[in-house]
Amino acid sequence: MAEEEEKPIRVVDRRMFTADGELRPEYQSAASEPAPSPAPTPAAAPPPPASPPPPAAEERPSEPPPSDEPAGGEPRTAFALIIQMLAMPAYAALGMVPDPASGRQRVDRAAAREMIDLLAVLEQKTRGNLSFEESNFLSRVLYDLRLAFVEVSRPPAK
Repeated sequence: MAEEEEKPIRVVDRRMFTADGELRPEYQSAASEPAPSPAPTPAAAPPPPASPPPPAAEERPSEPPPSDEPAGGEPRTAFALIIQMLAMPAYAALGMVPDPASGRQRVDRAAAREMIDLLAVLEQKTRGNLSFEESNFLSRVLYDLRLAFVEVSRPPAK
């Protein structure tokens, strides 16, 4: 085998801040430019009313404007739908919602654990590839399910 000439490895630090937390000189010109602010906000602005007054009949839109988040704070994405589809059997197995087939609440810890583990694998495999809302939603669902599982698994108090 013929020996190839080795090229030296060149490492370039492209981080914005130094190890001391100082802004690097090449980024200082960008930071010194003033960022356009949308509108100045007064320091002591009163909080908005709890419910806005209803618009007049002629101003009322025919349908509500589309929202990224429904009222419950859940994101409206296909991924959120997948999370809900996987979480509902776990909620039913923990007795938190009635079983759709029988209408009764039942506790099946083995089935609940399987669904919780499946959601945990989904969280692990999608880490870094989700939006903040999707990641937060999955984390909240897993937290609720795990907490409910611990409650169901506890022996009854005497």
